[in-house]
Amino acid sequence: MNIKGGLFIAIGMLVLAIGDNYIRFITDKIGLWQFHFMRSFIAIPLLILFSFNQSYKIIFPKKFRLVFYRTALMVVSMLTYFGCLAFFPIAQVAAGLFTSPIFVIIFSRFIYREELNFIKIASVCIGSLGVLIVLNINIWDFTFGTIFPIFAGAFYALSSITTRKWCKEEDSRSLMFMFFLGIGLTSLIIIIFLELNSFFSLLPISKSFITMNLALLDSQSLLIIIIHAFLSVVGGIFITYGYQKGETSFVSIFEYSFLFFATSWGVIFLSDYISKYIIFGMVLILLSGILVSFKEKNLIKPK
Repeated sequence: MNIKGGLFIAIGMLVLAIGDNYIRFITDKIGLWQFHFMRSFIAIPLLILFSFNQSYKIIFPKKFRLVFYRTALMVVSMLTYFGCLAFFPIAQVAAGLFTSPIFVIIFSRFIYREELNFIKIASVCIGSLGVLIVLNINIWDFTFGTIFPIFAGAFYALSSITTRKWCKEEDSRSLMFMFFLGIGLTSLIIIIFLELNSFFSLLPISKSFITMNLALLDSQSLLIIIIHAFLSVVGGIFITYGYQKGETSFVSIFEYSFLFFATSWGVIFLSDYISKYIIFGMVLILLSGILVSFKEKNLIKPK
């Protein structure tokens, strides 16, 4: 257990939370796909630059096929997450993303046949209640749009499981490189489809953050994308360094600081309103993650 590793992860989460708070200012000026393509176009050279202290070859994965699968899951998770930022407050979207430990337990049970125990079951129940409160999900007034933030958490959980099971020997910069490459290429393909659809009038598509065509950016939007790309790389490096310096089961708790940082930054600097019910729900999600983390810590403690 190493508090230094946890602090590095908390710093990384603060960096990411700052960047994500400003996505709301460009959702009516640029599409989701153009944003991710441009961010990857900026982030990949930065990542290569940060790898120059060793060999540039370190960014290429050792087991391409397994890393490809992990990248695909991560891309789906992050596209869903960023897409939701245009329609939900960041506190709700972040809470949906951090349902991932709940899904890690569920998927580990049904895919890898790992045993359940009281702590894990309690964690799922507490976390699920927190999600229902934060996302204001009413089973009598249910819409599929409400659960999209939870989809992000589910795919994030699958990517976490594959990282642990398949990508232990991969360098963190390699995983980040493949992620930015994957989400950039995916975005480029969809950009091409949207442009062809617009040119030939193939399908009637209403304009939104998710379906917007290429657009010329003003200086403010371009600056936000550049800063977000830089913060994404720096935040990812801090988080990776934190996991290298600390015991995973302990330092992973600090990932939940993103909920606090993202919400606090929005409230203090962007005049967001967060109800006491959302705060209570986030506390339940945090408690769920702490229970899972400390249970895992006890399982791997030397006898």
